[in-house]
Amino acid sequence: MTVRVVLVEPEKEGNIGSVARAMKNFDLDDLWIVNSKVPIDGEARAYAMHGLDVLTAARTVKTLTEALEGVDVVAGTSAVVASSTSNLHRVAVTPKQMAEKIRTTKRGRVAIVFGRESSGLNNKELEACDFLVTVPASHNYNVLNIATAASIVFYELFQLKTPKSIELASGDSKRRLLAEFDRLARECDLQPHKRRLAQRAFRNIISRSFISRREASLLIGVFRKALSKTV
Repeated sequence: MTVRVVLVEPEKEGNIGSVARAMKNFDLDDLWIVNSKVPIDGEARAYAMHGLDVLTAARTVKTLTEALEGVDVVAGTSAVVASSTSNLHRVAVTPKQMAEKIRTTKRGRVAIVFGRESSGLNNKELEACDFLVTVPASHNYNVLNIATAASIVFYELFQLKTPKSIELASGDSKRRLLAEFDRLARECDLQPHKRRLAQRAFRNIISRSFISRREASLLIGVFRKALSKTV
């Protein structure tokens, strides 16, 4: 799966460069710019910083149709979402939900389309999108700068490429761990209500944690060793 970033009629040169910089932060390099309303010059280059190579390689085209050639899935972005499910153009998912959708795309190209700073994407452009993405924000002021919104979207996409650092404990491993703790709690000289509270507290900790397979195995071993000393 590859990702193409499309800016539709950007109105601020600094934002173009900032998006290129954010793309560099998250290993994206395919930038397309549709009918820019400003020159892509010194200010854009300054804001791009180490993403200058992304900016320099950007494709400039006249229409969104051109920018979406060869794309398999199109995600549009907007701060304006539907207040009613009847407004199908404005029914949106979060960046994280978008990433989960894209996770199933083993091959092909996904385009993330960002609209104008002043007015976003119009309805015709939204019709070209398979789904809409919005960044949840305050009801008092939910319009994010385009580079800020892009960074959040790119971050969620980047998580798809980040290798898992740990192997999480399976449900069966966690059940065995809880069972061993329950056995150990019964062997302790605690009042019944305190034992039940301790069991519930431990269950809550395990339920909320991202305990690894190795950690669960070690704790099971400790509890079993402790139990062998009590018999």
